[in-house]
Amino acid sequence: MGRAIREEYFRYFPISERERRWGLYVTAVGRLVQAMPGRPHQDHPSPYYFLWEKGRVLPNEYGIHYVTQGTGEFESERTGLQSVAAGHIMVLFPGVWHRYRPVENLAWTYYWVHFGGRYMDSLVSEKFISPDTPILKTGVNEGLLHPYLSMIDCAHTEPPGYAQLMSGCILQLLGTALTTANGQTDAGSSNEIARQAVLAMEQGVEEQIDMKRLAASFHLSYDRFRHIFRQHVGQPPHRYLRQLRINRAKELLSGTELSVKEIAALLRFEDNYHFSRIFKEKIGMSPSRWRGNSRRGRPDRPPISDQY
Repeated sequence: MGRAIREEYFRYFPISERERRWGLYVTAVGRLVQAMPGRPHQDHPSPYYFLWEKGRVLPNEYGIHYVTQGTGEFESERTGLQSVAAGHIMVLFPGVWHRYRPVENLAWTYYWVHFGGRYMDSLVSEKFISPDTPILKTGVNEGLLHPYLSMIDCAHTEPPGYAQLMSGCILQLLGTALTTANGQTDAGSSNEIARQAVLAMEQGVEEQIDMKRLAASFHLSYDRFRHIFRQHVGQPPHRYLRQLRINRAKELLSGTELSVKEIAALLRFEDNYHFSRIFKEKIGMSPSRWRGNSRRGRPDRPPISDQY
């Protein structure tokens, strides 16, 4: 396991009447990265703040919480206690009591968003999604991570029209989740191999991953593994892992006080110079400049915490 960094980011948004008329609006977005069990951060406003002992009810909003690492428990008044793990989505429904937490003494990582609007109401009324089946088994993949990362970027930088941009991310997230949910495949199928490889990279983003050894774990040559991965993910495995590490670097730059040199070492780049060069190629600016711009754009960024 890599070093556990206890880190929480969240932001809540005021909703105008114009955004309500839009039909789909984000009220809050956040992430919890490699957090150990603990109490929720008390800066979460009511009714979002809750303790496991009491749970909570969201009055007018939905939530989509996407677990990307570790295991936990979810319970609602409609389902009883269920296990959740990496690649599972917990869907929260307005008016339905629920609670969730990591398995005792283990870490977990998840991204989350709360939102409302008549579009989601219509999905429920048409039975595309139901509070009776709130756990979606989607697997860990870039198509689900990307909307969360985009919304967190919007929360940091507030580009023009960011509320509408985030609502577009919700559409992408819902479409991908409902398309891939519960799509079980044979363990040896090429699609499942790609899914398992993506999961291994996501969980090992701070580890030294040997691609040839990963290919061998599927009983494949590296060339065959690379072909399958590129066919299903759209890019070679080394490039995909590098993008995951750049995304993780952005999280660490904006959410921790680790130096650029420390981040480069944590994410297994050859050295600080190599990390800075790759980051600038991908993002268009140096890590230090990106950190400065991010923090100037979000001076009221909420504190980092070690909660679930």
